Amino acid sequence: MSDVYTLLLRLEGPMQSWGYRSRFDYRDTALEPTRSGVIGLICAAMGIARGEDITRFDAIRIGVRVDREGRVERDYHTALDVIKADRSGTDTVVSYRNYLADAIFTVGLESEDLNLLNSIEAKLRSPQWPLYLGRMSFCLSGHPLFASRPAVVQATLMDALEGAAWSLRCKPADGMLNFRLVLETPDGERAQHDWPLCFGERRFKPRTIKNLFKKEGMQK
Repeated sequence: MSDVYTLLLRLEGPMQSWGYRSRFDYRDTALEPTRSGVIGLICAAMGIARGEDITRFDAIRIGVRVDREGRVERDYHTALDVIKADRSGTDTVVSYRNYLADAIFTVGLESEDLNLLNSIEAKLRSPQWPLYLGRMSFCLSGHPLFASRPAVVQATLMDALEGAAWSLRCKPADGMLNFRLVLETPDGERAQHDWPLCFGERRFKPRTIKNLFKKEGMQK
């Protein structure tokens, strides 16, 4: 069996949005970072524009440890003088946009291609474009590589996520951590249509994921 490596990221911020079913005037959010959102963040760091080839990331398996479940909140946006579809005039359009408040996630990127993970890590340390949590107005509270030192570990996705450091904001009163793992797997329990094929043309395909619920004591 070939060596497997995992790059660990921490995505923490007051507001995050990970849409995967958004249409027209309603923008939803998943309860954890989507594959398209994570790959989009990496593309921003590496300076990969919309429409450019992103097949290099197909070799990556993504998982998420939900360190703190966020609260789903909703924004109302009003746009004035929007041209109607039939060109008969303008109208006022109200859109609804959900987001997660106070969520914390540890994201793992597993691959046998160590060079690819190292290049992603290097670009995340000095990103070409600003990084954000699903929307351009949702900034990170801290550097995404704070999840692990070193950021790339020789471990499977599950082992790396379970062993990653925890944010101090996650410390429970009783010392016990209850968390959820969301892992890509061929025999997943549900499908999610968020595997990006081309950001420029907004083309995606489904992937299957499963949830695992864990409980462990937090190290002091």
